[in-house]
Amino acid sequence: MDIDTLSKGVGLFGSAIVALKQAIELIPNGSKRIDAIEALERAEQEFKLAEAKSAQKLGYEICRKHFPPIIMLEENENIWVCPQCNNKKDTSPFGAVI
Repeated sequence: MDIDTLSKGVGLFGSAIVALKQAIELIPNGSKRIDAIEALERAEQEFKLAEAKSAQKLGYEICRKHFPPIIMLEENENIWVCPQCNNKKDTSPFGAVI
């Protein structure tokens, strides 16, 4: 499987999760709604893991201080920063976590 196919699949899955959230709102309160919410939460976690794996394959770094991991953004050449906790990672040949 190539990166484009993987990225498109992750994007489609993300869209499906949004649609499922909207559909769950239509379920009356009760055990079926609770089951649906729990299943959606598990699916969201799996989606975030797949998204992080896809990002890594595309050359992005991930912040391992979170689970599921957060995709880091490139601050400048070889310096990546987590948008959630501001953790920094230097990917230069002799770099380390900052």
